[in-house]
Amino acid sequence: MNKESRSQNSIKNASSEIVVRLLTAGSKFILRTVFIYTLGIQYNGVSGLFNDILFVFSLAELGINRAIAFALYKPLANHDEDAVCRIMKFYRLVYRIIAGVIMLAGIVMLPFLQYLVKDVPDIKESIHLIFMLFVIQSASSYLFIYKATLLEANQQKRIVSYVNIVATIVQVVCESLILIVFKEYLLYLTFSIVCTLLKNIVISYLAERQFPILKKKNVGPLTKEEAKQIKADIGATAIYNVSNVAVSTTDTIVTAAFFPTTIVGILSNYRLITNTLNTLISQISASTVPSIGNLAVSASSERLRKLHNQLSFIMFMIANFVSATLLTVLNPFIKDVWLRNADYLFIMPTVIVIVFNLYLCIMQYPNVAYRNSNGLFVQGQLRPAVMAVINIVLSVTFATVFSKYGSQWGVFGILLATPLSRLVTETWFDPYIVYKHVFKTSMKKYMITRLIYFFVAVLSCCATYFGTQYLLGALMIENVYLAFLLRILCSLFIPNAILLLLFFRASVFKESVTMVLSAVLKRKKKSNTL
Repeated sequence: MNKESRSQNSIKNASSEIVVRLLTAGSKFILRTVFIYTLGIQYNGVSGLFNDILFVFSLAELGINRAIAFALYKPLANHDEDAVCRIMKFYRLVYRIIAGVIMLAGIVMLPFLQYLVKDVPDIKESIHLIFMLFVIQSASSYLFIYKATLLEANQQKRIVSYVNIVATIVQVVCESLILIVFKEYLLYLTFSIVCTLLKNIVISYLAERQFPILKKKNVGPLTKEEAKQIKADIGATAIYNVSNVAVSTTDTIVTAAFFPTTIVGILSNYRLITNTLNTLISQISASTVPSIGNLAVSASSERLRKLHNQLSFIMFMIANFVSATLLTVLNPFIKDVWLRNADYLFIMPTVIVIVFNLYLCIMQYPNVAYRNSNGLFVQGQLRPAVMAVINIVLSVTFATVFSKYGSQWGVFGILLATPLSRLVTETWFDPYIVYKHVFKTSMKKYMITRLIYFFVAVLSCCATYFGTQYLLGALMIENVYLAFLLRILCSLFIPNAILLLLFFRASVFKESVTMVLSAVLKRKKKSNTL
């Protein structure tokens, strides 16, 4: 069905996905800026809260798309059109049910909105009507789009990416104009729903052109073997999906329950920046999964462990730089460059907690890649659930305790719960699973190395932050843009200089840099030959 080579498909799909991620990140930033300047922080708080609530509704999906994609690999490879049709028919039915469940759940939640929104914001629109528009948008995202999974399973995800690129550009331009010209939130939300439906319809049409078999009538149900396999795969991914959603949304929902929506709006601005960085960095890690999977077939445990060490060091280099940079520039960027309002800032302890959580996420990606590439889902499958429960309990507890000292410290307590829940579960348990089942050796040396990396990151952050503050005071720079430029330059130089000074003689540093350069040059060479 797809006659291009795996390498060609991988390069094209990876390149198009990176473009989509960058474009999406840029468009969200532009749209958020226009949104805040035209409608204000209260609308931004409502938008952030309802987005996270609807993200919880995505629990209904339970990772079904990944299970379906896996189920499609074999029939696509064997050109078994009947099996493809049976699976896609089942998939269509499931996604229609999910859309209906989301609509029903949204209606059921309407009477309880008052308990989720601490103080109803001073806006002209009905909070219930706004919420239902968010529900409709979430439900509509499951209509027609199921066919995109078939393209992805056939190594043609770039087709979906191309549509997303065009749709993103059109949507951000039109929605920005709606906000600037009309300043109407309901019109903005309605247009977003229309865009979602049109984009899904276009993707569905293109999928049918690639696979005319999708128009086939009289398709039978799944065989017993197919149903059993899909059910097992959904069960293996469901706990991870549910737990990840719970961890991702706890901060916003608990914040909204304890504090006004303006605080939620401020939090959503910080999350926009950190989530964008996290998503981009995760793509780097995700691109290694197929290579690790292929290597695992023939390579020794020692070779796999060596690669894991190299990937861990690469992620440390990224995490070290990103952490030092964010601590130095995040608040000045929001206050002096982006929103230019000190009222939209969190206190520095809160920024430290936000950056620390991002650092832990980045450092965990090599373990995630090895777990996924080796199919380690059943092993330790309760870990994500335990982490989610701990996060929720700590968030509510800390919110109650710290809020006595004001909303700023209350948010600090809520956000502190997330990295703490990671430390007591994910940070040590996931590498334990990888070392036990893949490397078949102790992880003691690995954990000592990670501890060393952490202390180096703390040194880099302190040196970058306080070094920049000293230079700003010594040079007496008053212009906020020149001051911000100096912060950027210091962030580029200081953490990387410290890392180079401490590790340039280490073999892992040389091997990791060589691996990165080799991958970049190899990809460039392949791209030029296509």
